[in-house]
Amino acid sequence: MTGRTFATCAIAIVLLQSATTRLYRDQAGRFWFSYPSSFGITSPGTNDGFQDRIAAIRFSDFPARFKGEAVLTRGFPLVDLQAVGGLYDGIALEIFPESVRTLVRAQLPRLTAANLCEALQQTRHLDPASPAFAALTAQQRESIAQVDVMRNAAPRLVDCRTNGNVVVFDKQRSFRPGDPVQHVYGAVRFVDPPFSTFQVIAAGDPPDQALLTALGHLVASFTPS
Repeated sequence: MTGRTFATCAIAIVLLQSATTRLYRDQAGRFWFSYPSSFGITSPGTNDGFQDRIAAIRFSDFPARFKGEAVLTRGFPLVDLQAVGGLYDGIALEIFPESVRTLVRAQLPRLTAANLCEALQQTRHLDPASPAFAALTAQQRESIAQVDVMRNAAPRLVDCRTNGNVVVFDKQRSFRPGDPVQHVYGAVRFVDPPFSTFQVIAAGDPPDQALLTALGHLVASFTPS
């Protein structure tokens, strides 16, 4: 291959990549990642910069009824859209005072790439009758039980794949027993401190393999600056 031919091929590859992906650079200079251009333009997402959510990035054209957001977290690993039940969801945990949230996190098994698939299949993740919660009121213990199963009735794992520190999954669940089945799916990358996860979780109709693969590539591309 001549130098000119090699250069022409390299330019073609760059143009092809730029036509299918976009680069997101954090305005604060903390990280960057690439994402499919079909996801549209980005804007601040849910609870962007609030508590353990270092950043949340919304995609205008994400192909799901409940659109996925790219979320960077710190501290105890939590997962969006109650994919692992409400106790592992930072927004659902906001119903508790900080003291109860701290207690709950202390009792929950810490999510890792090695145990996330197992946790996704579980209906419950804590026993509110355990001695650790003895000082709480009966109402508080009941609330813990209710949040644990929030949006997580009859969970069934359709697919869950782990590659290093990245987990890509598709799961069926219902809001409440007897409700229609909904898919929740996405990709979670467990990253080193000062971060804990970089994830994109969505819900709605069943995802195809191309979308799951794209989400896996998206979280894998996360690069701290």
